[in-house]
Amino acid sequence: MLRTSPDRLFRLAELRIERDDIGDTATWQLGDGGPRVLLIHGFRGDHHGLLGVAGALPEARFVIPDLPGFGKTPPLNREHSLENYSQWLTQFVSNAGEFDAILAHSFGTLVLSKAISDGLSVNKVLLQNPITTSQHGGVISSLADVYYKLGSRDGSNLLRSQLLVRGMSMALAKAPNPGLRGFIHAQHAAYFSTYATNQSIWEGYQAASRNNVLDYADALPDNLTVVAGDRDVVAPLSGQYALAKQTQAQLKIISGAGHLTHYENPTEVATSLAELLEL
Repeated sequence: MLRTSPDRLFRLAELRIERDDIGDTATWQLGDGGPRVLLIHGFRGDHHGLLGVAGALPEARFVIPDLPGFGKTPPLNREHSLENYSQWLTQFVSNAGEFDAILAHSFGTLVLSKAISDGLSVNKVLLQNPITTSQHGGVISSLADVYYKLGSRDGSNLLRSQLLVRGMSMALAKAPNPGLRGFIHAQHAAYFSTYATNQSIWEGYQAASRNNVLDYADALPDNLTVVAGDRDVVAPLSGQYALAKQTQAQLKIISGAGHLTHYENPTEVATSLAELLEL
């Protein structure tokens, strides 16, 4: 386990990572030995977001795809619904080979949980800031609906507005360290708008905001760890407690953390993953 600053963990991972696509999915791989782990990023992110977790755990091998319609992976040739993301993940795992564990963050937890409920076999799972409360309804979600709907229009640059991206980044980042906050803002500026089309991001937003991991909780494996932040406004603790109670998962709460535990607390997340892998 490497214990250093989050930005340094990201840079160390970037030095070691290699692109090795699997099928039509842009995929990056890191590590030479140890258990093989699949990392699934969240909404509007790409593989960069989880590099800190991978960089902190050199004892494992990591496979990190860009989800369809994000980063370097082309969009699906059908609607970007949760059902279709689930089918993509099942096919990706079939093509990639066996994994000892799968870690998913935020929207990725919905994709993974849905895929498992549809029959994807996985022995060990870590859900990082899982979506366990409905994002639909209420003032904030209604404003988000308007934002993404307006931004879905052909030719609109609203969703790529760096002013609005910075505003979202400031709302999500909880780290007291100004240097770390600056690193997070720079990451979002670079990678938060690398989606394929306005239509695909609108469809992805609907999949992310209208589904709940709790709907698929009964299908999740016994070897389940949930990592949460006690200041997460996207996936608040009430839902994490409900998920842990329903599944008997190991719940790890990071004090002072929000929704960006992969940026603010990669070592803590990697520690939970190492425990799950019994490293």
